[in-house]
Amino acid sequence: MYGISKAPVRQALQELEDENFIYKIRGKGSYVLSGYIKAKATKLRSFSEEIIDLGHKPGAKLLDKKIVNADSEIAENLKINEDDEVLMVVRLRYIDEEIYSLIYSFFPIKNIPNLDKVDFSAVSIMEEVEKKLGIEMTFATVVLEATATMAEHAEILERKTGSPLLLMNRVTYCRMNQSEIPFEFVKVYFVPEKYKFEIQLTNK
Repeated sequence: MYGISKAPVRQALQELEDENFIYKIRGKGSYVLSGYIKAKATKLRSFSEEIIDLGHKPGAKLLDKKIVNADSEIAENLKINEDDEVLMVVRLRYIDEEIYSLIYSFFPIKNIPNLDKVDFSAVSIMEEVEKKLGIEMTFATVVLEATATMAEHAEILERKTGSPLLLMNRVTYCRMNQSEIPFEFVKVYFVPEKYKFEIQLTNK
């Protein structure tokens, strides 16, 4: 139609992808990015609440749920012993039906009773837990870091192995028996084109 070769078209598309105007899905083609979610670090909220308040539709897909033994990282964050049993839940999260994160959640079985009552396929686990178990979430600690897409995540996230991701490690605490204890340790791999984290600082 335009009388040009494929090489400059490929180069132009690559430059658009490098500048975050488009993204590519292997075997499907190139798509225009529809913007990103900006999460504000001012209040403990579920990811679904943030997305809805910004006028978008959240979605979730349960990929795996099983009991595993805690490694040193999980044990340290949940304040349990290494090799203690934890419930691992793996979910894919969506914004307006587009993938934006892969989530690994770990729950300390010995400290949190009745986890079997929770529907982990629900869009918001936090809301589901508060409704089914009556547990109040009180605060969370968050660590953000840059990481690269591992081979085991590449196909799930539809990204190239080695491409950048934003990794969030979050420990959410709840109040039980008048004490604050870790309820969930979660590792969230965000697609950086779809998620930004905003921190507000005041001189007070």
